[in-house]
Amino acid sequence: MKLGIDIGGTHTDGILIDKQKIIKTSKIVTNHNRLSESILRSCQNLISDLDSQKIDSIVLSTTLATNLISKQSYPKTGLILIPGPGLNPQYYNYSPYTRIVSGAIDHRGREVKGIDQQRVKNIVKDLIKEGVKQIGVCGKFSNRNPKQEVEIKALIEQKYPQIEITLGHQLAGRLNYPRRVATTYLNSIIQKDYKKFIKEIQAGLDEIGLEEEVYILKSDGGTMPLLQSAKVPVETINSGPAASIMGILSLSNLKGTTIGLDIGGTTTDISFFVEGDPLFRPDGIEINEYNTLIRGLFNHSIACGGDSSVKIVDNNINIGPERKGAAACLGGPLPTPTDALVVLGLANIGDHNLARERLEPLAQKLNLSIKEIAEKIIDIFCHKIELKIKELINGFNNQTVYTINELLTSTQLKADNLVIIGGPAQPLAAKIAKKLNLDYQLPKNSKVANAIGAALAKITQKCTLYADTSQGYYYISELGIKEEVGSNFNLEQAQKIVKDKLKRNIDFGALIEISNAQSFNMVRGFNTIGRIIEITAQIKPGLERLVDS
Repeated sequence: MKLGIDIGGTHTDGILIDKQKIIKTSKIVTNHNRLSESILRSCQNLISDLDSQKIDSIVLSTTLATNLISKQSYPKTGLILIPGPGLNPQYYNYSPYTRIVSGAIDHRGREVKGIDQQRVKNIVKDLIKEGVKQIGVCGKFSNRNPKQEVEIKALIEQKYPQIEITLGHQLAGRLNYPRRVATTYLNSIIQKDYKKFIKEIQAGLDEIGLEEEVYILKSDGGTMPLLQSAKVPVETINSGPAASIMGILSLSNLKGTTIGLDIGGTTTDISFFVEGDPLFRPDGIEINEYNTLIRGLFNHSIACGGDSSVKIVDNNINIGPERKGAAACLGGPLPTPTDALVVLGLANIGDHNLARERLEPLAQKLNLSIKEIAEKIIDIFCHKIELKIKELINGFNNQTVYTINELLTSTQLKADNLVIIGGPAQPLAAKIAKKLNLDYQLPKNSKVANAIGAALAKITQKCTLYADTSQGYYYISELGIKEEVGSNFNLEQAQKIVKDKLKRNIDFGALIEISNAQSFNMVRGFNTIGRIIEITAQIKPGLERLVDS
């Protein structure tokens, strides 16, 4: 049996699946002060009358990494950069504790200037005095030779073993130094809290007798072992939206260009699919204006959910962006779109009278009846989603667009249909579809689609092999592997090696594809002195099996 749990902004959903059948579901209010408690309560709800030994896998999707970055109140985090010659290092000044050290690795992975060890020691000493407890180290071309990053890590650990250290080369094998620096910084600021989260989960699962390995959903729609993610928590950014995308894939029959909507209590997540393939960000996702090297499924979140607060500003109805608690019908302090649905008889939850009481002052301000204000709230809610969808489609039509499988040859996207999931999906689906003039699907089990998507997602991994035959080595930065090669080493051999290395990290058969392969000769004078080879291979994200929905 598979157990999937999605920790959302409002609710934590759980699902138990056995042989393509949904056995049990769970929905509880998310405890934002302690997300691990929400996970453990969901697990207990799902396995309370079952033998825990029958659980084969546990997969989580969580908003933790996204929340830690979005709050913009970061712990004191050092960033030691080895930019070498080129762009002004101030361009990478993401942290007030950014420090530049000498040293350089060239584009072929050769050390052309060593680091000043004494300066590194002085920098670290000063950072510790300022209260820094985590440090990111990132050098240009470290993905082709991590020597200097590793050297700096050793210097830090000699005297300060308690410091959390992130090395840029371990996060991505692709070139793009500005993105690698940003990714290193984000990984550093969330790593300590993320490790605490993992410890709490492991302790809780042990207590309730769940001993299976736990996996977590990444932004690309694939999973990785939870303990392994402790080194790279930045890969779990957008884990929650990825779960909704995988849930839509598992529950829907997608044809043409499909818009996916996941309407939650706090946000609405918008995604797109072309012939069943989700749109993808191959260069890396963006969060809080940080451009990263973390590849991910395309998603856009708007702060407009079922529990978003509703207020009157300058005689206009405003929805969101903040959520001040549960809907009024459930004892919350402010009116929400959910209360409007309750008043209109479109949702049967909570106390109808409480919903009316909270909406009444708004109705009086605009000289409307309770029913009229409720109808206007729902219309504005749907209109906000409509406008954002149209804006996103217009944006796609002016840029290069990828799906998870390929570059689209035609970037003129025209939506054909709509799939809506989430708690308020049923009463809102027809209204949103009408505004967009689209047919729509409302999948069975849409209220727990995210948990289903998490439970059924496959394990994935991606790595890049860089080889320089004149120097006689190849290097895979994500796996930390460096080995010698002969002068006749070629592209075919490189492909075989990188596929074999990936297979060793996967417990079951998986489709490995080569997404990039290039080889070119190095010439000095009139002689070929060697060959540069670069291969990127990945285990593609996907669903292990479909739910009988």
